[in-house]
Amino acid sequence: MTVNGQEPGLRARAEYGARMRKFRTSHGLSQERLAHAPGVTYSESQIGAVERGKRTPTEAFTEEIERVLGLNGELKELLPDIHTDLGPAWFRPWPGIEAAAHSIRTSEPSLIPGLLQTERYAEQIFLGEPGVTKDQAQKSVKVRLKRQAVFDRPKPPMYSTLIDESVLSRPVGGAEVMREQLGHILTMMRHPCITVRIVPLSAGLTTGLLGAFEIAQADGSPDTAYLESSLTGEVTNRFDKVRALGVRWDALSSMAHPVNVSEKIIREVMERYGD
Repeated sequence: MTVNGQEPGLRARAEYGARMRKFRTSHGLSQERLAHAPGVTYSESQIGAVERGKRTPTEAFTEEIERVLGLNGELKELLPDIHTDLGPAWFRPWPGIEAAAHSIRTSEPSLIPGLLQTERYAEQIFLGEPGVTKDQAQKSVKVRLKRQAVFDRPKPPMYSTLIDESVLSRPVGGAEVMREQLGHILTMMRHPCITVRIVPLSAGLTTGLLGAFEIAQADGSPDTAYLESSLTGEVTNRFDKVRALGVRWDALSSMAHPVNVSEKIIREVMERYGD
């Protein structure tokens, strides 16, 4: 799914390739000659892949190319947007879908939804991945927090999320992190476009426990969903899958507490985490 025909990260990669090609040719260099220029440690095939948008340029690559071509940040300034869609390959289209949506519905059985997470809560989630480094986790946190900018748009999406009650009591990062996180949710619930409702434990075994999912609606595009498991996930606009998830969301919605009751539950759990 795209924004104005292309997701943001892909647009930035395409612009990077176009600029690199322009500056290279203005110096009378072919890809082969650039690869053999003094100080260049990348091959012709690697340079070509970056120009075609098939390879993501790193900061080291960019610094090397800019030095050889006598540039002053013309390529480097594009790196933040290029790297916003880093993450699992299956997930990379989703930030663009969220950014274009006028309506988003989510269901979360295990964690606070990504668009409502605080920085410290999100960091604890990413650090929980076996083998992940602090630096990798922080990069992932930045991507997640940048997605939350959808609520700062002049016309933000209508966002409605269903959170399993057990999520509130799972002490991700400890009491201080959870108190901050639940306080943040209460603050976000004041936003006129954000609805948060709790699916009670008394609902028993529900279809929502099968996994987290989101459904996004945008003008001029088919409804699109993402669903995830412990190992992978999927972004899809297949009508049958999106419809099935919509039915699942409606079933969970019918079990959820109304907003005022949900707010009371969140506040009570937050207070139990202490000052």
